Amino acid sequence: MNNTKYRETIQGWLDLPNPIKDPSHEFIMTVMLASRMLSNAGRQLLGSTGLTEAQFNILMLLRHQFAAGATQVGLSRCVLVNRANITGLVDRLERDGLVVRKPKKGDRRIKIVVLTPKGAEHLSIAEELYFEGINKISEWISQTDQQAVEKTLLRLCRLVHENILPEKGGAEQ
Repeated sequence: MNNTKYRETIQGWLDLPNPIKDPSHEFIMTVMLASRMLSNAGRQLLGSTGLTEAQFNILMLLRHQFAAGATQVGLSRCVLVNRANITGLVDRLERDGLVVRKPKKGDRRIKIVVLTPKGAEHLSIAEELYFEGINKISEWISQTDQQAVEKTLLRLCRLVHENILPEKGGAEQ
């Protein structure tokens, strides 16, 4: 079998001996394979920084979305991890001096997670590696195709949320 053709199907990527019979299953498996490969690439790009993908995402959120800080619950919604995992992630970031937890003005029971100067410096190094890698991937796919894939994947998220996970809160894991 031609190696290029071999890698143009999910069957080829997974080295499956038989074709997948259900096109919907094949589609979902392809989405999951792409997700796994992108996640692996992210881990590889961030490997030398000592950050996990989730930690990197938290730092990115604090720099680019929540410059004044965010609650752990708010961060957990954005990094697609459950609330139990966010505590451990923030604990490690705080231990390493990359974030601090500060009491919320007016309600000291609520803690706001804030990026530290050390965290911002560490993030700058990680961002450079990350964006170099994702720009390399993105240049292979036209903006039009990127937008079409994004639109399709967001529609898939909406359909799953509305039809399969409505009572579960959607993206939360």
